[in-house]
Amino acid sequence: MTLTAPDHRATELAAAFVELRTALGRVLVGQDDAATGLTLALLAEQHAYLEGPPGCGKSELAAALAALSGARTHTLVFHRDIRETDLLGDVLLSRHRHRGHERLRRELIPGPLLQAEIALLEDLPRSPGEALGPLLRILAERHALGQPLPLESAVATGPLEQVEAPIDPLEPGQLDRFAVQLRLTGLLTGGLFDEAAVLLERGAAQEPSRAAVRSTAGSAHPPAVMSTATRKAAQRAAAALQVEPRTLDAYHRLLDRLRQRTADESASGDRLMSDRSFSSAALRLVRAHAFLRGAPAAAPRDLGAIRYMVAHRLPEEVQEDFDHILEELLGDPPNVTMAETGAQMPGAQSQGDDSDGAAAASPASDSWIDDQADLPAPPTLFGKPPPPAQVDPLLRALVGRIERGRIDPDTDPGGQPRGYRPLRDLDELIDADLIEALLFADGRLPGAPRTFERKRKSAGGAVAVLRDISASMAGRLTVWSSQVVLGILRVAARRRMRVGYVEFHHRALPHHVGGRLLHRSYSRLAEQAGQAKAVGQTNYEAPLRTALEGLRGGSGRNRHVVLLTDGLPIIGDTTVRRERQLARRLGVALHTVFLGNGDCPPVLDDISLETGGLRFYGRPLAGGGLRLEER
Repeated sequence: MTLTAPDHRATELAAAFVELRTALGRVLVGQDDAATGLTLALLAEQHAYLEGPPGCGKSELAAALAALSGARTHTLVFHRDIRETDLLGDVLLSRHRHRGHERLRRELIPGPLLQAEIALLEDLPRSPGEALGPLLRILAERHALGQPLPLESAVATGPLEQVEAPIDPLEPGQLDRFAVQLRLTGLLTGGLFDEAAVLLERGAAQEPSRAAVRSTAGSAHPPAVMSTATRKAAQRAAAALQVEPRTLDAYHRLLDRLRQRTADESASGDRLMSDRSFSSAALRLVRAHAFLRGAPAAAPRDLGAIRYMVAHRLPEEVQEDFDHILEELLGDPPNVTMAETGAQMPGAQSQGDDSDGAAAASPASDSWIDDQADLPAPPTLFGKPPPPAQVDPLLRALVGRIERGRIDPDTDPGGQPRGYRPLRDLDELIDADLIEALLFADGRLPGAPRTFERKRKSAGGAVAVLRDISASMAGRLTVWSSQVVLGILRVAARRRMRVGYVEFHHRALPHHVGGRLLHRSYSRLAEQAGQAKAVGQTNYEAPLRTALEGLRGGSGRNRHVVLLTDGLPIIGDTTVRRERQLARRLGVALHTVFLGNGDCPPVLDDISLETGGLRFYGRPLAGGGLRLEER
């Protein structure tokens, strides 16, 4: 393969985008990855999704990208009542005479979104399904009304999934429309105290100048650093950059390693890491990264651009190790056979088979529980296989509750109108029937107007497992409780539910991942469940309070707590009255499982009955093992 040195014009084009990246870094301090990812997305003409807590600068960074690039821009703020016409444009109805008859002609006048070169989509997850579907189709096809769109890149923003809000998170297939996926964090939350100090000093110093800019120019956006011709020429040059065969070989080996690590960390696998759309976008980003470096062709080191694509495609633990995985990979000897034959990257051609050996795995089982290989094996007892715990009755009942919560629509102010109900508060007048609201305002309506009853289906959900590890749980009870925990983890993994795991004796011992109690690191929790040591005394209050605080603020009914114990609480509030009240107020179901030969404490029945939870007990069998039955 012959490589040519980059010409002077290519160097100038790359310098323009380097200046764009530098300017983005000045706009928002401490978000270097986001600035680099957005620069690569625009250069590669790919869409980007920015996720982060409120106030971290998502919208400011997206608006700065549009202003600095000099592109035609349209900003669209999504809400629950947005319609397809708000995205595509207005509908014009006109009457025409035809052969003595009158006809109505419907014509769509393209809106600004169809004329934008960069589209800013704020709070995209708030969009209802009837508007989100057409939008994602337009983003993928870049065509509308039979005409190609000038759209180069769309930058969408959304809240973090753990930031509770009355909105449904985007599904993996919807997020796949955005090649670049970036997760922003607050400077103080991320421990970037120096950057936070710089931001505060800059804000105090620039406040007078910002006021002057607004009063004179009416806008605080930074000036463009490139022309439209320069931007488009750089995009064409980056797309035409060659890719070295050894880079393709390294890409295949990188995918294999990520696939192995993903299988270890998550039961969901890497469904979106090897498909055609991902590979095609990855190739464009790798070329864009090489173009920014001024390289004549994409080298293996440019595979580092893939790190800006994996926020929702890999578990967080694998994302944190991405640079280390790539560093180890580039130190390995290349696959000479693949490099010499010039194997093509998946998705680089429009024809051929998409499947590979790793992706051609057997289809997922239709059973209600995942394969045993998804999580570690249960712990052993004195080096021997543990006696089996028959956990199926509990898991089947729990699955029934979870599926019912996922299917039945629940009342939610952010949901879709599903019918009418009486007006309860004047704040609901915005959702009232228009005619009845007008009559009500004029005092001509007997009674109150009807208002929409909004509902939504619970999506995902969360379950917190509270496991007693007091001294009385030693021996077989420790093994059996581990098997129950593993079963619950498989149920949650199958449904992509967030899971929290809290061990408790005289105090609560929550296991956080990334600073969060609720997450999807199923294998890590399964490993922890096999290492429990029984010690101390029993306290119900602390673990219940910890779990409920973690679940606080979530919407919908699909939130559960499973309490595994073998004895009476003797520390803290033994009636857990406040925790039961909090669970009822939050709509969290508390399920209790009592293990052992003794009498079940009455407080466990009170906990489950008051919150609508399941009640199970586990009795040791004469021949060994444990049977779980409903109390």
